[in-house]
Amino acid sequence: MNVTWHASPNHSPRPEGTAIDAIVIHYTDLDLPDTLARLCDPAIQASTHYVITRRGRLLQLVPEDRKAWHAGVSALAGRPAVNEFAIGIDLVFQPGRHPGYTDSQYRTLLALLQDLCARHGIRPDRIVGHEDVALPPGRKQDPGPRFDWSRVRRQLGGRGPGGTPT
Repeated sequence: MNVTWHASPNHSPRPEGTAIDAIVIHYTDLDLPDTLARLCDPAIQASTHYVITRRGRLLQLVPEDRKAWHAGVSALAGRPAVNEFAIGIDLVFQPGRHPGYTDSQYRTLLALLQDLCARHGIRPDRIVGHEDVALPPGRKQDPGPRFDWSRVRRQLGGRGPGGTPT
């Protein structure tokens, strides 16, 4: 998989011995230049491991073994501090501007998800949206209703968040 490195200073160590066992999918709500400026600004204190452009280009901002700051106050299956054990993936998407996610984004996302799941042993039901982990519930909307979860689950042969069938 072709990955372009675009380093963000916004990351910290994961707690010692913490296994990566989840993936959180986000949308940026910004265009690519503004996304990269924001996620690489130390004053903002936000980052993600990967960004996928509208044309399907894959950028890596934070090494996987480091904690990116993407999920904020969050919990998954009762476990708090999702950033400590998850990889964050942002898709360049603006709900007010774009009608949906692109086929190129889905192709890149699916290849990345398959790779991450294989390397880290992540189960498909541990691939969730920011809206699924943000606290309090309803605080975040991404990746939102235009994201095709059934397409992703079908390709990964998995179940939805919390083990629900897709």
